[in-house]
Amino acid sequence: MYNDGVIGNLGLLQVLASHTAGHFNSLLPKGGSPYKLQDIIPNQYDYLYPPLTEEAKREQVSKNLLSFAMMHPGAPDVLNGQ
Repeated sequence: MYNDGVIGNLGLLQVLASHTAGHFNSLLPKGGSPYKLQDIIPNQYDYLYPPLTEEAKREQVSKNLLSFAMMHPGAPDVLNGQ
């Protein structure tokens, strides 16, 4: 667990991969498809950001929909839980 801390392997992997993706994207010609973290470190991406479970996906969709509905100027206060 210590190796996965902020100063451990996990932190180093996140920082180096993000900087690499940013550098590669800065070198792209205009209109080129940007590099994603998943393109830079495909084998470690699921380790860094584990895929959501089906329940977590449904919960995320519900939160996104609620946030979208609350952005409307005339949204009822009942959406805020008040």
